[in-house]
Parts: sequence; structure tokens; C-alpha cells
Amino acid sequence: MAAFIERAHLVGELNDLNALSGRAEKKYKETHSYELSEYGKVRTQVFELYPSRHIPTVENLEKSITALRKKLSAMNTEYNQADKKARELADAQRTIEEYLRQEQSRDQQKRKKRNDLE
Repeated sequence: MAAFIERAHLVGELNDLNALSGRAEKKYKETHSYELSEYGKVRTQVFELYPSRHIPTVENLEKSITALRKKLSAMNTEYNQADKKARELADAQRTIEEYLRQEQSRDQQKRKKRNDLE
């Protein structure tokens, strides 16, 4: 899609070609054969993306890209916050598990001392 936006100027050149005929058209095709070939390739790719052949304007595409970038940024922020919270909860879980292991160890030591005293 970026290639299409970059080569949008070729549409104007094709309009120039449509206005020509005869030798001028032939000369234009010879002079701009590479650009016309590139345009044909990009046009095929664009029509694969837009089978209805209704191609949005460059401005609309840029607006869509901007909107998607903002959405991505918001989603990244949300993800980062969720990731931070998940890490905090995992740390808390490890701390609690360590505390419970220590308590269990203390209880076992107390039982052992009671058994030794009896």
C-alpha cells in the first residue's frame, strides 16, 4: 500500500498518456516504460486489496493510518499497564508462597521440638 501512495503521481502521468495519440503516445510509452510497468504492478496489487475497484484517496488512507496508529498506541498503553499489574501480582504470589513455606517450616520445627520434649 505504501508503494501505491508513493506512486500516486503516476496516475497523473497516465492521464497525460490518455490525452496523447499516435507518435506522441508511442514516444511517451518508450520514455516512461519503467514507470508504466511499475504502475501496472502496483495497480494489480491494489486491485487485489480492493476487489470492488473502489480505491480510497491518499488522504483517506493517511487518515486511516493515523487512526490505526493512535489505536495501537492506546492498546500498547493498556497492554503495558496490564503487564505491569500482572508482574506485581506474580511478585506478590511469590512473596506469599515464600511466607507460607516459612510458616510451614516453623510449624514443623515446633512439632519436632514438642515430640523431642515428650
